[in-house]
Amino acid sequence: MPKNLIPVNGRPLLEYVLEEAVSCGIKEVVLIVSPKHREDFGAYIKKNQKKFPTLTFSIRVQETPGGNGHALTKAYDIVENEPFAVRFCDDILLGDPPALRGLLDLFDRYRASIVLLERVPKNKVSRFGVIGFKKTRKYRSFWGGKIYQIKKIIEKPKKKDAPSNLIIVGGYVLTPDILRNLKIVADTLPVVADDALPLAVALQIDLVLKKKLYGWEFPGRRLDCGTLEKLQEAEKILQKK
Repeated sequence: MPKNLIPVNGRPLLEYVLEEAVSCGIKEVVLIVSPKHREDFGAYIKKNQKKFPTLTFSIRVQETPGGNGHALTKAYDIVENEPFAVRFCDDILLGDPPALRGLLDLFDRYRASIVLLERVPKNKVSRFGVIGFKKTRKYRSFWGGKIYQIKKIIEKPKKKDAPSNLIIVGGYVLTPDILRNLKIVADTLPVVADDALPLAVALQIDLVLKKKLYGWEFPGRRLDCGTLEKLQEAEKILQKK
């Protein structure tokens, strides 16, 4: 079974993200999947379309595991020149209103790409993409949290090299330039090696070009479902809610 269809507290991981999308007024969803899981996701949509009557679905296949940025290029023909949201299903985000709603609100306010941030203990930063920032301000709305203007992103730094303990987690609202830059880089690769093109590459290009990039340290809670142990932990937490 694909990880994103594994049930947690009675619902597939994917369903938590789809419910976020519906609550934010999103109408079009692109699922980017591996070749061996295309039929599984097709069957899921066919069986559950009535649960999400306001959504239209497209499935795109990422033939090789070339990184999350490479995966996004598979949606290029659909997104093209429009801003777009990205959610990785192995992060369940608990908050009211949902985190994606806050990201969309911030994008409308700043008209620049915005990423979701979480503060972690300093001894865990080497597992994540870590930001360095220039400014911080309070998010003056009922969502709360803090906004950071990002100046650098360092992938999986050593503890001593980390510019902060704020990491990027699985939620983004991005400008079309981000996807365009990913597509340009992907088209120049003669061979797409595993994890060759992470999304962070396009974010770094924006920073090099002096474009603004923001991060939101949202006040809700992230349940990491990336491993079996974490899935079981999330199950216990959701059962108590």
